[in-house]
Amino acid sequence: MNLETRVNRLLEGKGDNYIAPFFWQHGEEERVLREYMNKIHEANIGAVCVESRPHPEFAEEGWWRDMDVILDEAKKRSMKVWILDDKHFPTGYAAGAMENAAPELCHQYLDYNVLETWGPRPQMEISVADYAKPQPCPPWMPPSPPPKRVFGDDHLFRVLACRMEEKGKLGDTRDLTPMVEDGKLYFDVPEGYWKIFVIYFTRDARGRNDYINFLDEDSCRILIDKVYEPHYERYKELFGSVIAGFFSDEPPIGNTPGYTRGDLIGNPEMALPWSKEMADAMNREYGPRWESMVPYLWGEGSSGQKTAHIRTAYMNAVSKLVSKCFSDQLGRWCEEHGVEYIGHMLEDCDSSANMGPSMGHFFRGLSGQHMAGIDNIGGQVMPGGMDVHRSEPDMCQDSAGFYHYLIGRMGASMAAVDPKKKGRCLCENFGAYGWRMGVRTEKYLNDHFLARGVNFFVPHAFTPKAFPDPDCPPHFYAHGENPQIRAFGALMAYTNRVCELIDGGVQEAPVALLYHGESQWAGSYESNVFACRTMTQNQISFLVIPADVLADGKDSNTVFKKDEKILSVNGVQCRALVISGCAYLTKAAAEFILEAEKTDFPVVFTGRLPEGISDTDPVDSERLVKALENTKVVKAEELDREFAGTDYRSVLLEKDEPNLTAYRYHYQDGETCLLLNENTGRSISQWITIPRVDRAEIYDPWENKRKAVPVKKTGEGIQVYVELSPLEMLVLLCDLPGTEHTDRQKSAEGEKEHILLENFSVSRCAAREYPDFGGREEADLKHGMGYIHPEFSGFYRYETTVEIKTPFSGAELLIQDAYEAAEVFVNEKSAGLRIAPPYRYDISGLLKEGSNEIAIEVATTLERKAASMGIRDGGMGPKAPLSPAGILGTVEIIGRK
Repeated sequence: MNLETRVNRLLEGKGDNYIAPFFWQHGEEERVLREYMNKIHEANIGAVCVESRPHPEFAEEGWWRDMDVILDEAKKRSMKVWILDDKHFPTGYAAGAMENAAPELCHQYLDYNVLETWGPRPQMEISVADYAKPQPCPPWMPPSPPPKRVFGDDHLFRVLACRMEEKGKLGDTRDLTPMVEDGKLYFDVPEGYWKIFVIYFTRDARGRNDYINFLDEDSCRILIDKVYEPHYERYKELFGSVIAGFFSDEPPIGNTPGYTRGDLIGNPEMALPWSKEMADAMNREYGPRWESMVPYLWGEGSSGQKTAHIRTAYMNAVSKLVSKCFSDQLGRWCEEHGVEYIGHMLEDCDSSANMGPSMGHFFRGLSGQHMAGIDNIGGQVMPGGMDVHRSEPDMCQDSAGFYHYLIGRMGASMAAVDPKKKGRCLCENFGAYGWRMGVRTEKYLNDHFLARGVNFFVPHAFTPKAFPDPDCPPHFYAHGENPQIRAFGALMAYTNRVCELIDGGVQEAPVALLYHGESQWAGSYESNVFACRTMTQNQISFLVIPADVLADGKDSNTVFKKDEKILSVNGVQCRALVISGCAYLTKAAAEFILEAEKTDFPVVFTGRLPEGISDTDPVDSERLVKALENTKVVKAEELDREFAGTDYRSVLLEKDEPNLTAYRYHYQDGETCLLLNENTGRSISQWITIPRVDRAEIYDPWENKRKAVPVKKTGEGIQVYVELSPLEMLVLLCDLPGTEHTDRQKSAEGEKEHILLENFSVSRCAAREYPDFGGREEADLKHGMGYIHPEFSGFYRYETTVEIKTPFSGAELLIQDAYEAAEVFVNEKSAGLRIAPPYRYDISGLLKEGSNEIAIEVATTLERKAASMGIRDGGMGPKAPLSPAGILGTVEIIGRK
């Protein structure tokens, strides 16, 4: 579908659905489920993602009873239903099946105990059998709770000795395994200080032992058998029509319990995931003798390249097995049954290359899914928060701007890189921000991700539990307690319209940025965040790509057009490659760079050149590193100078504006350009150059209207005059057929009359009582009504009258600020609803000569009501003061004479 068709469909009130909120299930009664499906549909949402939170009878009689109701309502309303694929998140519990599964299907680990000694000393003795298993908790430590299940199948893998060298690094290994007899080892210790690694296999390490083994295809099949197949057996006639597919939520490799950030390869405290398929995978990734290198998975070797090599080989084996055994298997099952597979992994704290709660590799971990996926929860992205260093909670930490600058671009990049995704990227959004979260902030969060290419949203959440459900608010309906449900519906309509305009085409990204995951495994590295920050602040569009797409012959969707100096990645045309500074690079990336430099294709490292190649032998590594020694290096913060030309910029500015985010999306017949002002307190007003286009107009997705914009033709393209309030987003349609070619100058202001509205009275009502307002009193526009009614959440209705002596040719009403959703009525006719600044309303045609009645209804968040009930919940994000309530500041009418 081309852009013109999409725009016309929107103007006709049509368009597809791009929203599927979580609809939580706990076993509520039928009446409640039907009410909620109706309210979700009324909120301009065409799908739900049903989640057991948990349901006491998941995949049993009670669950089927509730699913029957939900699916019946969905059919009536032409809605789609996605199913979160487990009894509780994170995905992989397999509805509890692993608690009694065959041992060979359960988690397996590679773990070790280390003994230390010095030499020379003769005939030292080690009882290997005692150390080839997990060790009991020391008696001086509080005991751990007993495990639910003990396997007791520990067995020895290797005994390897390493001499300690400078700075505590491990020297070359000596394999002592052949000397072990009847569980005992006797050996002469050579000169020096030695660590002896007794490395063993176990199923009793401290990980998610009640979860499937993500490195084992048969184990992963259990999730299909216990969740996917029962749903298909009961609802097969609805698959591909009403049932859209399944959603995996943060599936973890699970070699560590819970959610932690320290699960990167090289952590000496961490048992490593294993399976029966790993030995063959290691042979493929490393080659012979990998067994003797295993200590370097936990400790630093004296040879950095050797350490990098074995760690990269191990993580390649792990992440490729996760891809094959879990993600691809589930995706293939869904394809065979006429549905799609979606979801996201844990990306928090820039941890996508970690194990534990994550999946080891961002692109491989989601390889089987039909959309890319990310999430934003608990205050991770905040208005104005791009420079904030967060330290709490543990999994939301951010010291460089990961959430603001990288996560959205990573998701949109995966959507563009992988043909299976069809350009689609979902974002689970809003969850655990707390009751203070309302439509004002929600609009910014959606705009933030839209302006980075995200085009499908999973709002978090609708819960049918009684208000106030303490589980990760906000909750958008809350049994009618939330005053903003209608405003939330308007936001969903707006979001659907913007998504319609950035779906089905190709994003513009002239700069490719190499995903840092493999470098992170191998040694010191610079996160992609720093390059992303500079390029975003300077309106340089980029695509995050995995090294896999650079492997010769591996990816038929990647073509290096040497004559044109273009790297085409699934149709996205990249004209340069940036690599975040790292100690070690993959061979595929190194070989591409050498090939690219022969054609003068720009390649830039930030900060440093690599000192080694992580997935090859030392000789080959030295050869490639030497060949790279003349590759350009710049600081990440200087990338704007490197890519200053129109070939790399989405837009060019008259004056620098680091908080203007730009995103361009191409169709055959035109393109969409999104411009978001991420300043919280400063407007943007300037001429902006859009290179490589001839004409433009505004599409207002809130009002669903096309509008003219001041345009000037230039040699580089066109200039448009842009006026953006803080946190406001503008949507431009460029080169659309039928748009005028002629220049349109910024119109003269003309004579205007400003009428300040005063003497407001105000009444109020709770959400469930609307519109039965009462308690009329004098309004306080200076402090807001929260100053007078600190415990109230609901609606405030402001009323006044204004005398119009001479009719205006046009007029607008401007509210300086409001918390949050404000609808204006003039003489009892609505002038529209606004949920975020600018609170500007076109009241032309509503005013009359003489006396006019003005009413403004403002819907608050549930924050104050929750606080009055003792729930001072900021969600997972930082603590914050209470927000104001109602109108703050002036209200005026601006009339054109």
